[in-house]
Amino acid sequence: MRDVRLEGIVKQFGKVRAVDCIDLHIRENEFLVLLGPSGCGKTTTLRCIAGLETLDEGRILIGGRDVTHLPPGKRGIGMVFQSYALFPHMTVAANIGFGLRVKGVDRTEIDRRVRRAAELLQLGNLLDRYPSQLSGGQRQRVAVARAVVVEPQVLLMDEPLSNLDALLRLSMRAEIKRLQQEIQATTVYVTHDQVEALSLGDRIAVMSEGKIVQLDEPQEVYDNPATVFVGAFIGNPPMNFLTGRVRQDAGRLFLEGEGYQVPLSPEAAARIQAARIDEVTIGIRPENIAVSLTEPEGGGIAASVIVSELIGAQRMLTLALGPHTLKVTTSTEFLPPPNGQVWLTFDPAKIRLFDAATQARLAQLPKAS
Repeated sequence: MRDVRLEGIVKQFGKVRAVDCIDLHIRENEFLVLLGPSGCGKTTTLRCIAGLETLDEGRILIGGRDVTHLPPGKRGIGMVFQSYALFPHMTVAANIGFGLRVKGVDRTEIDRRVRRAAELLQLGNLLDRYPSQLSGGQRQRVAVARAVVVEPQVLLMDEPLSNLDALLRLSMRAEIKRLQQEIQATTVYVTHDQVEALSLGDRIAVMSEGKIVQLDEPQEVYDNPATVFVGAFIGNPPMNFLTGRVRQDAGRLFLEGEGYQVPLSPEAAARIQAARIDEVTIGIRPENIAVSLTEPEGGGIAASVIVSELIGAQRMLTLALGPHTLKVTTSTEFLPPPNGQVWLTFDPAKIRLFDAATQARLAQLPKAS
């Protein structure tokens, strides 16, 4: 077993709880991403798993073994840091094999395992070079090779791609995913980049203020955020939010706010009524809003164009809806007039409902038996 269990772990710095009573089971061979903004506690959580921070409460188990009070070297982990942390006076081969030499592994075995790790990370022709002779991407691959060569039970990665440019990050993401699938290591990956999280993770643990606010598969986190915070943090551009009250007009139900009326489905209205709340926040992704230059049949919501931006395969519109600002993505061929009017249609099936007071998503109604 190479799973990891965090049981009620707490790490406090003065009066600040950087990690606030986290319970988490990371499955064997899983690629789990800890995602959140700066200061949310994700790196501190990783350092607790590594043994670089001492817990104030709780315990950590790796492969069923309690490692709470063990030093990092005895936890069966490999770690890749945000900085490459390579020894400048050592060759690539010596850097990769450093951990094995510290463990007293036989020289022949070190050579075999270094060459195997170098092959996995496409470093075979660079073993005699020094770090100063490598590019940023090559240095990062050396750092990863050094971590995997010790054949750890758990691989920990702390924002390993943050120092690379956009193109290198793209290629390294693919390499890391391929490597993890090949070596079948239980992996915990820390990042603030939601694109990395969505593309790499088997599951994502979204963190805020030392707590995990949602733990799920990437598509579920994107489609059904547990809170307004998650919806706003994940997505580029992020989810749009509007807050208002439910109103009935001519037998139809609407969410009404300043400058808009959004039609609601009967199921959405039933969920709001079941929650017994006065104010509701709806969330909808930019790609789930249809936009047209003329009012559609059945009516639409009028909005004003603030900015139109070409973003590669899509066009992104920033729109004014009363006092609110919305982001909408559409095809590159859609060319609204500058400062002109457009009409919006929200996909009812894609509207997500949140309690305006608590900012938590409203629970699904139980299905009729």
